[in-house]
Order: sequence, then C-alpha cells, then structure tokens
Amino acid sequence: MKKIIAVLFLLIPLSVSGAIQVNTTRVIFDELENEQTVEVNNVGKKAALVQVWLSQDDSNERIKNTGFIITQPMFKVKPEKSKVVRVIGTDEIKNLYPEDRETMLWINFLDIPPENENGANTLNIAVHTKMKFFYIPERINITRSEAAEKLTWRMEKSGKDSYLIARNNSPIYVNLGKLALKNNMAVKLDVSTVAPFGETKYKITGEISNEKNVIVEYSYIDDLGAYISKEMNLP
Repeated sequence: MKKIIAVLFLLIPLSVSGAIQVNTTRVIFDELENEQTVEVNNVGKKAALVQVWLSQDDSNERIKNTGFIITQPMFKVKPEKSKVVRVIGTDEIKNLYPEDRETMLWINFLDIPPENENGANTLNIAVHTKMKFFYIPERINITRSEAAEKLTWRMEKSGKDSYLIARNNSPIYVNLGKLALKNNMAVKLDVSTVAPFGETKYKITGEISNEKNVIVEYSYIDDLGAYISKEMNLP
C-alpha cells in the first residue's frame, strides 16, 4: 500500500507558491513609536493571498490577545506589487508584557496558494515565513550592540561534556550569528538568542587541551541585521 501511495503522489504535479517576499528579517516594535510597518512584495505572476499573525515560543499557533493590532491580517497582493502591513500597539501592552525587559514573539506570513483555475489535479503547498518580533518597552534605553557588549562567558563541565555558557546582563535579547573557540573548536549553536538577564548553554564539540587560555569567538546581530564579530577571553 505504501508503494502505491508513493507512486500516486509522484503522479500529482507539485505546485509551490512562494511568490511572497518580506522586506526585513526581524521586526522591532518600540513602544515609543507605537507602530511598525512591514512591506510584503509579490514577485510572482499571479495574485497572492497572505495571512499575518503573531505567535509565541517559536510556535505557529496564533496568540488570541497580543495587545497588537495587525492591519490587515489577511489581504491580496497583485502580481509584482507590494502591500504594507501595519502593526499598532494598544493600551493593553503594558498589562501583557514585562516593563523591565524586552519581549520576543514571532510574526508569521502565510502565502496561501490559489485554487487551480482549470481544475487540474495538482498539489499546492502554502509557504510559511516567520521571523522574530521584538517588543521594547518605553523605559528601556539600550541598543542591541550595547547589550551584546555586556555579554559574559564561562565554561562548565557536566560529566564528560563541556559547555560554554553565555550570560546576558542586559534587558534586551542578544542574537548570535556565530560561535566558536579560538583554536577552531566548534560549539553547537542550536539556540541563537540569549534572553534578557538569562543564560544559554552551548555544547562544545571537542576536547579542550588548555582550559587556562580559552578565547571565545562569536558574532552578534545588531538592530540593522549586520553581523558584528567579537573575541573574549574566558576568566
């Protein structure tokens, strides 16, 4: 039965939409500005239907009450045209999120494929794009670069394994783009963010020969999306 299903699947033409492009890799919502816009471009030859929503904890599930209004949450974009999505803050934000640190959510863009006009037997696949959505409360006044400069590192052993631990001493997220040790020893970067006033543990994939002279090489991503490289000696 599995072989028959596989053959039938191969006989159905596969149609992937993927005509939608978003003009940013992250959205940073500053409470002082109270509004953020994102441009959505349709680079395809057909009209595209797009759905936008906010989710939490890297989940695709829509948050019922986010404190933000998205206009429009569902819209059409004509071929080779663009539309601007507005995200507006409400008074509920102060009650929903901490005021002493940044909050990270996810903003989702679903490119819904159109129905087949000629009734052809094709399999359409919706393309889902998601990116980080950062909310910065009014009382916080620090840049992403300043937060990254406050990052500290230490090494910790657990049985036979060694870990590199990043400590974020700032109220906003630090986003890492690269992580390694000076002697080209790899570090498993399975989580790229270090939460405000929090720690993230990274497994070192190798044996350290000299623990007294360890230099951490890493890069962080600033608010403009640029990768800034740094080195730091472990204490």
